[in-house]
Amino acid sequence: MKIMRKTALGIAGLVLLTRLMQLHAAGEFRPLGGRAAGMAGISTAIPDYWSAANNQAGNAWNQGLFCGVYFENRYMLRELSYKALFFTACTRPGAFSFNCVYFGTGIYSELKTGLAYARKFGKHLSAGLQLDYYRFRISEDYGSKNIFNCELGLMFSPSKQIRIGFHCVNPVPVKLSETSGESIPSLFRLGLAYNFTGDLVVSAEIEKDPLSKACGRIGAEYRFAKILSARVGIASGPFRLSMGAGIVMSRFSLDFASEYNQVLGFSPAISLQYQLRK
Repeated sequence: MKIMRKTALGIAGLVLLTRLMQLHAAGEFRPLGGRAAGMAGISTAIPDYWSAANNQAGNAWNQGLFCGVYFENRYMLRELSYKALFFTACTRPGAFSFNCVYFGTGIYSELKTGLAYARKFGKHLSAGLQLDYYRFRISEDYGSKNIFNCELGLMFSPSKQIRIGFHCVNPVPVKLSETSGESIPSLFRLGLAYNFTGDLVVSAEIEKDPLSKACGRIGAEYRFAKILSARVGIASGPFRLSMGAGIVMSRFSLDFASEYNQVLGFSPAISLQYQLRK
């Protein structure tokens, strides 16, 4: 009976794992934070607290000491959930940050941790570098895989209204398996943000990896009375809509959003940020 039970559990686990992998590529980059989630993942050219994970160059435009947590239930499936946290310290020599992202469940999981440094070069340009550690795990019987890689970011602001951002994830191809030849995907993102007024920001970006078609995004954020924000975004490849809102309460800020795919459904997300020191 024990053997039959283990066999049944193993089959069920493999079926679940197969379903999960059809919706998620190993090492897939996912923009973090409720603000980005409310604008369909736009984050390359907009500096904020979650630049620690989305485009490290954006951290150079921040000030103070802050931290945050994030949760996303992608397509309302527990097996596709994201949990993340970050800590950033902005100092005179530059901005130092740490972030950690956990994806999946006990059957299949990914852990990614990153240590980053960013600084400004003059008044208009900033650059960031992050060293990444990945751990891929498929139940206890299959073991785990540990991989190192990096991320690079640039942000250019020729005026107060315009920001241009570039972000590269995993620039060096690293194989996950020698037998299958599967590698962690490299990803390149280019974004443009325009601040029409002090309260309205519109941004667009495009991302591309070597194996897939380019994905485009466009989104907007409007801030009411400096404490409440409303966001909307559209993305292609596949087509997705997103909406979100944010509220600032003294040193706390709370952002929540949901992305909608007409086939797979909703992906609710929420993040909480706290500024330890201004």
